[in-house]
Amino acid sequence: MRSAWRRNILLRLGFGIFISVTLSTAIYTTYVLQTLKSEAEQNLRERAERLAAVLSQALARPLFDINSAAVSSVVDASGATPEVLVLRVLAPNGAELASYVSPLREPVAAIKVRRDISFTDVRRSYAVGSIELAFSRQQIDQDLRRQLYNTVAANLLLALGIVLSIFMVGRRAARPFADIQTGLEKLTRGETDIKLSGIDREDQVGRLSGAVLRFRDTLTRLRDAESELRELNSDLELRIAARTREVTTSMQQLGDSQAKLQAILDTALDAVVRMDLAGRIVGWNAQAERIFGWSREEALGLALDQTIIPPRYRYDHRRGIQRYMAGNGPAKVLDTRIEVAALRRDGSEFPIELAITHVRSEGPDNVEFCAFIRDISDRREREQKLVNANIAAEAANIAKSEFLANMSHEIRTPMSAVIGMAYLALRTEMTPKQFDYISKIHRAALSLLGIINDILDFSKIEAGRLDVEAIPFALEDVLAHVSSVTAQRAEDKRLRYLVTTAPGVPRYLVGDPLRLGQVLVNLVNNAVKFTAEGELELRCEPGAESAPDGQATLRFSVRDTGIGMTQQQKAKLFRAFSQANGSTTRHYGGTGLGLSISQQLVRLMGGRIDVESEPDFGSTFHFELRFALSDAAAVSVQAAVHQGPVGDLTLQASPRRAARVLLAEDSADNQDVMVELLELQGIVVDVAGNGREALDLLRAAGPDVYDLVLMDLGMPLMDGHEASRLLRQDSRFNELPVIAVTSHALAGVQAQCMDEGMQDYITKPVDPQRLYGALSRWLGLSMKALPPVPPRAEPGIVDARQALAELRALLAEFSGDSVDYFGSVRASLATLLPAAAMTRLANHMAHYEFEAAGKLLAAVAQEQENP
Repeated sequence: MRSAWRRNILLRLGFGIFISVTLSTAIYTTYVLQTLKSEAEQNLRERAERLAAVLSQALARPLFDINSAAVSSVVDASGATPEVLVLRVLAPNGAELASYVSPLREPVAAIKVRRDISFTDVRRSYAVGSIELAFSRQQIDQDLRRQLYNTVAANLLLALGIVLSIFMVGRRAARPFADIQTGLEKLTRGETDIKLSGIDREDQVGRLSGAVLRFRDTLTRLRDAESELRELNSDLELRIAARTREVTTSMQQLGDSQAKLQAILDTALDAVVRMDLAGRIVGWNAQAERIFGWSREEALGLALDQTIIPPRYRYDHRRGIQRYMAGNGPAKVLDTRIEVAALRRDGSEFPIELAITHVRSEGPDNVEFCAFIRDISDRREREQKLVNANIAAEAANIAKSEFLANMSHEIRTPMSAVIGMAYLALRTEMTPKQFDYISKIHRAALSLLGIINDILDFSKIEAGRLDVEAIPFALEDVLAHVSSVTAQRAEDKRLRYLVTTAPGVPRYLVGDPLRLGQVLVNLVNNAVKFTAEGELELRCEPGAESAPDGQATLRFSVRDTGIGMTQQQKAKLFRAFSQANGSTTRHYGGTGLGLSISQQLVRLMGGRIDVESEPDFGSTFHFELRFALSDAAAVSVQAAVHQGPVGDLTLQASPRRAARVLLAEDSADNQDVMVELLELQGIVVDVAGNGREALDLLRAAGPDVYDLVLMDLGMPLMDGHEASRLLRQDSRFNELPVIAVTSHALAGVQAQCMDEGMQDYITKPVDPQRLYGALSRWLGLSMKALPPVPPRAEPGIVDARQALAELRALLAEFSGDSVDYFGSVRASLATLLPAAAMTRLANHMAHYEFEAAGKLLAAVAQEQENP
């Protein structure tokens, strides 16, 4: 070992570098771990403080109301957070009101946080108690130990890698000198078959290798001369003559073979170039002359890297030949096809497809390289055209998606005024005809809004900006919502509607309930649309595929007894903007986006919608999705986070005064709509035309005048984003709720609003029920949407039976006057028809379903004739 240490400089260099790297990495690891420990403790304390703040806000009102059940519910819900070890809720006098202790038996290090709880109304704050929270440190300690092991292992591997790299580089650098030493030893023994790896180098190693080769050539010549002198004898002339005849014959045969071979090569469509081990060109066909511009006589004998190889590849070319000659195995470019650039005689470069093989012969230089070269300039040009076409298509697709999103935004602003004004008009006293007209306007606007939402969802999917959530939810809530939304349309058509859940289906899941409900609503509405009579069923059951522990695979299916489809119709069913055929579109209406969007949403959630159908025998749409399992506690916490702490309370209006709201909105029509909607609930409204005016009003009035701000995001001079950021910089308004109202229904806008300090988010057109729900949460007022005012009776009502007969006659003729006539006699028919039948009739007339309306009136007339 000592002898190797003295003789090998690489061993000493590697050991020194290893020691240096080990010491430096040890110091660096210590510093990093200390830093990570400090950051982890700080992050854990911040999490504990945030949880304490959330619990303080959730417990403020229950403690103020002395609602022990609500306090215990919040404390129990906190057990869903595994880091919580101890949670105690204390009264102002220190008495313990509720507590939670983690079931862990082993002692765990923890961070303790204490926070006072106060309840604030408009005028003052009341101290209602405090909480004590113990937060586990176990996870961060485990993470630090794991990072320590990983860092030490990585640093040791790095040090070993550096040492091995030094040995490998040193051995490669010393190889040419070892070759020279071996060659000189062979020359001393009289052997001349020496190989030097540094012969093509231009440095001292190359010059030394050349000198050794010249010395070898001199010895070879001397030896040959001595051999010739010893072999000269009397029969030299006879042997030379015989040998000359044999050589002449062989050369003639070889010339004929070479001529035939060259003729074959010259007819090849690819350039064929041969090169010896010295890098010189020894073969050059006619196609090579045409491609590169060198004639055969000019190219033979020239160095290959100085003729057709571009300068940037010449070094790699020489290194490849050296590695091959050194016996390091075949080069990567041998026996394969690659695409590189080549050099013409005029200096221009062009793309080629290159395939190189090695050929062995019986000569002293028994290896040659043969390259087959094809000019691919035309192919590259075609490929570039295809790439440009794809880029243009992608740009057009992006522009289309952005256009759809912008058009949706521009349409939503006036749509908000149309829907809002129609909603308000229906709450006023009108004649039956006026009520009918406004009702049709309201329904048509809502239908148009649904189309806009479908187009916006489609544009989001095409642009890749539609994401799905993964939150706890109750499956029965989703199915109940789907049933409530779709049941009326099925009832209007007198269809039997079944919603069934198979045994074994879990109640609580983790996924995107909004998108799942959207898909099911689309499929059920589609089934109702194409089913004239019979039944439809929405069913949920366990899927065929088994799921790992903690997950479940569910199969959702929607079956109907409608018109069905052929195989050709099913093939284009999920294409955007298409339906089964043109007559279907004319008869049933629709944009053809619903199923396409549903398929895309299911694919985002990890599934695929399939359909089974036969003409006149109905259809069954089904898909399978995998969900993680959840529990009731997680669903309760999720509901509390989204609905706020007042979701389960019966709220009363404040006794001190009516609520006062500041509305920041630049559209005059939308100002009128919002003011009317708020004043219907007894709320006092002040209006600002832009964000600057809103800030000026708030700063002039102070923090105690307004109870809430409705902030439009898109306004001139100063938009809602900037106004909210500036408002949150003033600590006086920290407790003032700000609700965003915007026409931008795009992904990420809601998260941006929350980051800017807003508390809630409402999209235009404004849904009064959602608006009142948000105001209820943040104002503490109980609000309910007002029902439409029934139309007043007009004088001169015609006889109900006569009106029924005339309307049946018009419907039988599919007359376009049926709708107007129905509006004029609606009040009369209401005295004769039951309320349910009147509702179905109005729905049929609104959708121009004259045949269904005629059947309904015929059934009513038969019941009256045969009581």
